[in-house]
Amino acid sequence: MKVYIDGENCRKGLTRVLQEAGDIAGSREMESYRLRELLADILVASPDEFEVSYYASEIRMPNGYQPSQDVMQHVARIREYSRKWVPALIGQNISYIKAGYLKVKPTKECRNCHTVQEVLQEKGVDVRIATDMLEDAYTKKQDTIVIMSSDTDLCPALHKIKAQGAKVIYVCFADSINRAVSAVANQTLTIPIPKVQQYLQYEPEPQPKHAEQSEKEIEDEPENSSNA
Repeated sequence: MKVYIDGENCRKGLTRVLQEAGDIAGSREMESYRLRELLADILVASPDEFEVSYYASEIRMPNGYQPSQDVMQHVARIREYSRKWVPALIGQNISYIKAGYLKVKPTKECRNCHTVQEVLQEKGVDVRIATDMLEDAYTKKQDTIVIMSSDTDLCPALHKIKAQGAKVIYVCFADSINRAVSAVANQTLTIPIPKVQQYLQYEPEPQPKHAEQSEKEIEDEPENSSNA
């Protein structure tokens, strides 16, 4: 059994649920998450019984023009966040795969205000996920394909995977089921809010020291890097 995760879809889903539940104040506050344990719980399997591939995008800057300062700051925040999020995934024996790219792209000029907006557009992730799933199914490397993505573009690939005799399991958040993907899958497993909350991981806060603690003792303490 192997799990294929659309990384941005998964991370946004986790942070959305946790923010709505009041567990985190902002999406960047979740610097790590016990994702493999969550999957093991939902799949009713031991954490070492399945492989996990997490597909993400690489940022590409445009040629020919300089993005706005707001966009550059947003890109810098994404890169800084990834320096903490990616090692947290790899530490759980999750394969982190750069499968596509986030491209800074200007939109068309607004007819009313004549301004041009800039957006980050993801490309290529769904193609790589589909390719890897098909290869594993056709070479019989996997008899059970678990997809954690609500992208309907994956439906044709999922149909072919089922035709090869592999079982398709669709994992999604309980409040955001994609009916088209669910209809193709042999089984749909939903993640309820309490389960999402259960595997949120924070670094422990340092205990307060006595007011008379010496300056030398304070200097010797490790700095707390958590933003929680």
